[in-house]
Amino acid sequence: MPDCLRCGGPIELETDLCPHCGADLCPACGALVGPDDTACPVCGETWTLACPRCDGEVTPTDAVCPHCGFVFESDSGPQEPEDEIWPEPALEREQPGGPTCPRCGTRVYLGDPACATCGHPLCPRCGTAVDEDAERCPHCSLELTFTCPSCSMELLSGAEVCPDCGLIFARRCPTCGESLFRAPDRCPNCSQPVTHQERTTARSISRRVGTVLVRWAVCPVCGARFLPSKGPCPTCGTRLCPQCSLMLLPEESTCPRCEFESGAACPICGAGMTPGAPECPACGQPLCPDCGATVGEDDTTCANCGAELMLVCSECSGEVGPGDTACPHCGASFDTNA
Repeated sequence: MPDCLRCGGPIELETDLCPHCGADLCPACGALVGPDDTACPVCGETWTLACPRCDGEVTPTDAVCPHCGFVFESDSGPQEPEDEIWPEPALEREQPGGPTCPRCGTRVYLGDPACATCGHPLCPRCGTAVDEDAERCPHCSLELTFTCPSCSMELLSGAEVCPDCGLIFARRCPTCGESLFRAPDRCPNCSQPVTHQERTTARSISRRVGTVLVRWAVCPVCGARFLPSKGPCPTCGTRLCPQCSLMLLPEESTCPRCEFESGAACPICGAGMTPGAPECPACGQPLCPDCGATVGEDDTTCANCGAELMLVCSECSGEVGPGDTACPHCGASFDTNA
């Protein structure tokens, strides 16, 4: 079983998507490919395009599936399931002086455990090419593998998630911003504690139709298929990162794995919201501006995080007390029975 050239997790051949980091792969050799590619730059393998509804074979010029009639492109916009171009996983892309892979000459980048074209191993911290059996980087002395503290699986030092147990490794210190590798308990730069989290990643299903990548997630809670970028699961409300499909907490607006900023979502209707909003702009549900949890219209304290809430008059926005039946500033009545 080969390893993903982006995250180091084990993958099955004949798959076009890494189940751990979401990287697009050649189904024949496992090389990294672009979301719009129809041929592998390494082995030359080509693949056909498929309709996202019936899996029937289509051509890049087809606007409608010849088998089931599914519309790929129209003047009125995308059809169900909606077409969406997804960005590549957010990896650190600093160029260390412009190094190139010694095997194929391709430009390499910090954070990548191997050359994206030919798979030659690299040090993720300094970008130096290393031997396949090397234990340490000869340039910066970074240990190139480590053991997952949760399940003991051996992983590459830059792995962002353990493909066996789902443990997510912090790759940047939340205190000082230092880049992290392996699974340190404390930041080597500022000595502050580092937390690694156990999370579930949803399985993704993707199809290429022309130059558009159609991809949706399978909810790990209820099994429904949906587009995470459009909001939480419409069946059970589970939130996923639109970029790497990691399950997100209700209050999270930034993915802890890939750092994709998706913004908070209303826990009632799933509409996207600005962080700190006191209510959902779509359904009007009052929310805690600190954690995004639902609150009652007369609540003065958030039951989820304990934040103190201020009540305001709907007419003049002046501060009022929970027992007021009329606004002390403009006189507006709050008593619905009056």
